[in-house]
Amino acid sequence: MTADAGQASLGGVVSEHPTDSGRCARVAAVALAVGVVGVAAGIPLLLWWFGSDSASGPNTVAGAPLGLGLLGLGYGIPRAVRARRTRGEVFVLHEGGLVRRRPRDERAVAWDGIASVERSDRPHAAARALGTDVRCVIRLRDGGELLVTGYTRDAAALAGRLERAAGQDR
Repeated sequence: MTADAGQASLGGVVSEHPTDSGRCARVAAVALAVGVVGVAAGIPLLLWWFGSDSASGPNTVAGAPLGLGLLGLGYGIPRAVRARRTRGEVFVLHEGGLVRRRPRDERAVAWDGIASVERSDRPHAAARALGTDVRCVIRLRDGGELLVTGYTRDAAALAGRLERAAGQDR
């Protein structure tokens, strides 16, 4: 269903839930900075450790910065991609369905077009800070899917409404 035709048939607007891609980008930037610094410090330390004749025992001092750096890069790169993809994203909840708007893309889905809603919440401070406190995958009957994360305003309330609409109350 096209967004224009879909919005007309979905009824009135109940709420809007913009995605804060700026916050996602800031989390990505911090993770990437940790990654770059960790790798930049870890590689020379590791080379020195293995090149030294007198080095013995665990190489934790050499490997820890490199490991932390690789974790930072592994976490930051997907977040940076996600921040770019969700720039300008808004979920608009209607009486009869959901519309996801992006600057170059709109998708309207009636409630009966939702096949399933898979939700996982992690309600603790670290997860909230990283935007991973809510993850809601909306699988559509036409084979597509939509993703709502903790970067979306009122994501938990939106996910709960989507579960109820799909008949999957928790």
